[in-house]
Amino acid sequence: MEKLEVEQLDAPMILAVKGHLKSARNIVAYELAKHLKYPLIDQDEITPFLQNSQHLDDISFDIALTIASIQLKVLKLGVIVSTPLSQRTHLDNLKKHAESVGAVLVIIQCLPKDESSDFSFEEVPRLIVDTRKQNFVAEEFVSDELDKVRKRSHRHLHPLTFINKPIDEYEVECNRCQKSISGPYYQCFLRCDEYIFDKACAELPGDTEHVGKKCPEYLRLPQPEYLFPKDVRHNCKICKNKGKEFSDSCHDCLFQTNMKGEYLPIIVNHESHAHPLNLVMMPLSYNYEFRCSGCGDFGYSTSYRCYDCNFNLHVSCILLPQTISYEYDKHPLRLTYDSLEQSYLDKSFCEACKKERNPEHWFYYCPACESTTHLDCVTNQSIKS
Repeated sequence: MEKLEVEQLDAPMILAVKGHLKSARNIVAYELAKHLKYPLIDQDEITPFLQNSQHLDDISFDIALTIASIQLKVLKLGVIVSTPLSQRTHLDNLKKHAESVGAVLVIIQCLPKDESSDFSFEEVPRLIVDTRKQNFVAEEFVSDELDKVRKRSHRHLHPLTFINKPIDEYEVECNRCQKSISGPYYQCFLRCDEYIFDKACAELPGDTEHVGKKCPEYLRLPQPEYLFPKDVRHNCKICKNKGKEFSDSCHDCLFQTNMKGEYLPIIVNHESHAHPLNLVMMPLSYNYEFRCSGCGDFGYSTSYRCYDCNFNLHVSCILLPQTISYEYDKHPLRLTYDSLEQSYLDKSFCEACKKERNPEHWFYYCPACESTTHLDCVTNQSIKS
C-alpha cells in the first residue's frame, strides 16, 4: 500500500530575511545564521562603502546576491541574506538565482512591515516573524516553521491544515474566490501560498447530499477515471509556466480541475473522524492504493485522507446517506461508524446475508429492530430516504 509522504529536499536554501527595521531584521538573520551555521550576507553592511554611488539600494543588493551565489554554487551551502527587499525586481532576481542553482528560496518577513515596499510573493513560501511580540528563538522557529518548508519539493501533495483565526499580519487572498481572507482558513501544511482557502471555499460544494448531486459517476468508482469535460480541464501554475496544457498525469492539474468544476469538496468534515479530511487526487500512473477505513475495501487514486491518522475513505463511502430505506426492513436504517461500541458488539452478523460482520467496518443499524446490516447488502437493494 502506498503511503503518501512529502519528500525531503536536499537542495540548499536561500533565506531572505526581509524588513525595513534594520535592528529587528538583523536579530532574526543573525540568530538563524548561528543556529543553522549558514553564511550571512548583510546588505546593510555593504551599503556604507557605496556612499558616493548612485542607486545604493540596487548596487548593494546586487553585491549581496553575488556573494550569496558564490556560496551556493561553489560551496553548496545554504545562505541567509538580510535585506530590506524593497523592490519587486530584487525579489525577481532572487528567484532567478535560486532556480539557476537549484536552491529553495524562502522569504522571512519581519514585522512590522513597510507598506510602501510590500508586494505579492507568488510561488515563494513566506514565513512571518513578529519581532514586536516576543524574543526570537531560532531553534524554535526552525523546528516549528522552517522545517515544513524544507520538506517541500517542486511538486508535492498539499495537506491542508485548519487555522481557526483570521490572518492579522498581512493580506492574503483565497485561491478559490480571490477575496481577502478575513476569518478561519485552510492552508497547505508546507506553507505554499498557492493552496490557501477560506473555510467556506475549502468546504464547497457543501453537505454530502449536495456533493452527491454534483459528483460524476467516474469519480465514485473504487478505481476512478478522470473523464473531465474539456471545458472544465484546468492546468496548474507549474504546467502553465512550462507551456503545458492540462495533464491527468499531474496531481495539481487534477486538483485544480476538480476545484473549477466543483465536483468534490477540497475538505470534508465527516462525523466518522475527529479531523478534517483532505481530498487526494492522484494520477492513475502513480498506482496510489489505500484501504478504506469505512468499508475496509481497497481503493485507488482518489480518497479523502487524514494525514495525521493515516485514515482514508472512498469517495463513495463519503457519499453514503446517513439514513436509508431498505426493502427488508420497515424502519429507516442509520449509518453507524463506531462498531466497537459496547451496544453493537453482540450484533456481529448481517441481518440480510446472515454472514459475519467485521466489527471494525461501518454498517447500517436499525434501532427499532436492533439489527445490523453490511453496507453493500443495504445499498444494493435500497432506496435513499
